[in-house]
Amino acid sequence: MTSRERVLAAINHREADRIPIDLGGFNASTILAEAYARLLRLLGIHAPVRIGDTSQFWVLVDEEVRQRFSLDVEPCYPLYDTLGCRRDRDWVGWRHPSGTEVQVSSDFAPVPQPDGSFQYQVGHALYRLPKGGHYFDVIENPYSWVQTPADVEKIEIPVMDKAEVSYISEKAALMRKGTDRFIITEIFGGWNDIAGPWLGHEKFYIDIITNTSMMHALFEKMTDAWMRKIDQLVEAVGDKVDAVPVYNDLGSNMGGIYRTETIKEMVIPYIRRFNDHVERVSNYHIIFHSCGSVYQYLPDLIEAGVKILNPVQLGAKDMEAEKLKREFGKDLVFWGGAIDPQHTLARGTPAQVREEARRNIEVFKKGGGFIFNNPHNVQSNVSAENVVALYDAAIEFGRYEG
Repeated sequence: MTSRERVLAAINHREADRIPIDLGGFNASTILAEAYARLLRLLGIHAPVRIGDTSQFWVLVDEEVRQRFSLDVEPCYPLYDTLGCRRDRDWVGWRHPSGTEVQVSSDFAPVPQPDGSFQYQVGHALYRLPKGGHYFDVIENPYSWVQTPADVEKIEIPVMDKAEVSYISEKAALMRKGTDRFIITEIFGGWNDIAGPWLGHEKFYIDIITNTSMMHALFEKMTDAWMRKIDQLVEAVGDKVDAVPVYNDLGSNMGGIYRTETIKEMVIPYIRRFNDHVERVSNYHIIFHSCGSVYQYLPDLIEAGVKILNPVQLGAKDMEAEKLKREFGKDLVFWGGAIDPQHTLARGTPAQVREEARRNIEVFKKGGGFIFNNPHNVQSNVSAENVVALYDAAIEFGRYEG
């Protein structure tokens, strides 16, 4: 059985030879530079730490690591990262504020500030990497001036340009020939996750309640853009990629950020419209990424066509493995949910990591519907020993009998 067949079996709620394993398959399933550098040292792998996205400093996982952990998923990233750096440029060295030596696109040109921070201008958005920080945050929001549906009409949401279409077409074709893994690409689409940084989070949280006409206009325009990008993917790569994530954080550690009724009215219609379009024009699987406690929203998300949930943040309220599998296991594929990332993975011992991963595997793997992955990216404070314990547990306990 190939890796791609293994992932597809899980998506179709079938048990394969073992559970599929993902580390580094897309934007929200990889590992940050500091943690990856330690992992390479522990594994004795001599490779540069190459940055896949210069805003968050998560890495491109090396083939030796993929083989070491029997990984089944591989990314086919588009031409531009979050800060607009091209992924077809030469690699150049850069020292991350943590002291980690990394390689970045030669396009990367952060501006040092007197306080030791770095700034980066992308269009009308300004990003800041604090001194000693781990990633860039938006400090000047590009569309904070938007107040009305008429203002929304002035926003230009870019789709793929000719260079990106050509790049992704060639890369996907090469990957499909060169690997039997499940391939994921990105359109950087979503709703709440995108609109928040565009408008400013405080403004967004107010507008979604008090300025609903503007927010509906914005979500409508965003959905049109994401659908157009799906159409471009279909034209450029066809079935040479398998899945596309969308990003829409709804939860905190303590519960949902929004009233269920707010999401049902303001966001669900656009998720449904997008999912319907993807099913109509392609065979792509949509990975719905939503951090935190999303339990209260799951019935409505399922009704809107969500079939794959990521990152399955165990440790957040109502996000227990047994509860999720029992109540939603027939309707959802759980992509993530390997461990509590904020407590056990970050602060536990390798033995504790192994045992918790074992328990979660036993719950989630029954009947398929589970792709093993740390909930979201492995953060900088996670030891290499815990990363090894986590992914070795998937190999050790993930096999199906018979």
